[in-house]
Amino acid sequence: PGGGTRQVVSKVAEQRVTNLAIHILIGLSLAVGSVLSHVPKAVTLGIFLVMGFSSLSGNQLFERVWLWTIWDSSAYPRFRFVTRVPFSSLHKYTAIQFGCFAILYVLTSVSAVAVVFPFFMASLVFVRKSLKWIFTEEELAELDAREDLPPDEEPSEKPHERAVRTLEDVEKLPVEP
Repeated sequence: PGGGTRQVVSKVAEQRVTNLAIHILIGLSLAVGSVLSHVPKAVTLGIFLVMGFSSLSGNQLFERVWLWTIWDSSAYPRFRFVTRVPFSSLHKYTAIQFGCFAILYVLTSVSAVAVVFPFFMASLVFVRKSLKWIFTEEELAELDAREDLPPDEEPSEKPHERAVRTLEDVEKLPVEP
């Protein structure tokens, strides 16, 4: 049940060519600034929009927000935070986290209240500390995981729940009296 796959990086090859190439391109962009000024603003904003949407995949907050659109909980993907935390706690934590995100967005968008932004950022420490009164330590460990762990495996089938395909399978089934 459920869908969704998560790609987990298993190995990273460290090298310095990529960093060198990035910095060379940044330097070249300064040199060709007059040419880049002819690129329409809509193209630049479109590139940033695509980059933003492509970075949402793998972000746990937005994966949990996406679960709000799935009404059948049996169709939820088998992410660790879905299989190990009750759905009510999962959605409550997501609502709190999304509410804090919305407040941060408003504080950065409205210049009249932007001066409060650093104080709200500091208050998030106390919001996180107060979550221990709402959630258990095990729930917080799964919901606030800092590492990208692989999803849980599908539950194994019991012999009497699977389809019988061969004579050997029939012989392995338990005999009912």
